[in-house]
Amino acid sequence: MHKQLVNELRLWFAIRPVGPLLIKSGKGAGVDPTRLDMNFVRVTHSEIGETVYLPGSSLKGVLRSYSEKIARTVGVKCCDPLGAQSCGKISEGRPGLNSAQVYANLCTICRVFGHMPMASHLRVSDAYPRDPFDPDRKVNWKELTNATEERDGVAIDRISGSVAVGPFQLEVVTRGGFFGQLYLRNFQIWQIGLLAIALRDIDNGMVPIGFAKSRGLGQVRVVYQRMEISYPGQMGAAATRWGNVLAGVTAFNVAGAANYNFEPEATLTLKTPGQVETGWGRVTTQYNDEAGIKAALEASVERWAQFVAHRQENPQ
Repeated sequence: MHKQLVNELRLWFAIRPVGPLLIKSGKGAGVDPTRLDMNFVRVTHSEIGETVYLPGSSLKGVLRSYSEKIARTVGVKCCDPLGAQSCGKISEGRPGLNSAQVYANLCTICRVFGHMPMASHLRVSDAYPRDPFDPDRKVNWKELTNATEERDGVAIDRISGSVAVGPFQLEVVTRGGFFGQLYLRNFQIWQIGLLAIALRDIDNGMVPIGFAKSRGLGQVRVVYQRMEISYPGQMGAAATRWGNVLAGVTAFNVAGAANYNFEPEATLTLKTPGQVETGWGRVTTQYNDEAGIKAALEASVERWAQFVAHRQENPQ
């Protein structure tokens, strides 16, 4: 399934804190007197130097765990990726399977996020406090670089009710934005719908990220900047028929498609048209406004609902 590329979705986004946010570095203050007890993760960026950032693994982990919750809520089977009956463990116990057979036996979530024997269809980049579409920072809230502040915390003794440990200091980000990119290849439309629900709930504050979520930290907004839906290998005048539509892998001539156990689904015409471009052997629909992006993502949720209904009728 990774040897042939038939479709891809790229979504540029900004994660904007609406309160204190902390992604722990895992390193204490050590001998550095300028560091706090719990520090925000840092990296040296080639263009902006040392900076706090949002690791792609942190956001992808939140998306996966919440997508599992969504699937289990509606009665769709998904494995425990760390359990003895995970898709990875099952595949490792059957070494003779080819890639199509491995994919055919995956649970719903592993078909999007992958596992050890099968690479993920979803890639989430690290997010940095640098807007790729506004390098001069001309937009008001983007003018603010990520500012860190100190926040105090204590651990309470459950018996006496007094302070057991602390006070200790947390380094939190309270303003600015982290800019990154989500990339999904060889997708089915229901997969976009599932991710759209997860992203919506993160934006609504229902799914905080990072450390100390139960103490009020981690609420963020998700701001969509640009989305591109591309169909590589589509050449000539007939290629334009793929503009302003969402088409999953079942709409294309995928080698050995019958062996992958794809979910049957029809293409989806997008009511909000984007800018269609052809060239370089592909057709691409581009959305540059947040309203258009949200409308396209919301439309894909219909295919997720159809997927759920089909799986409830035909459990695997």
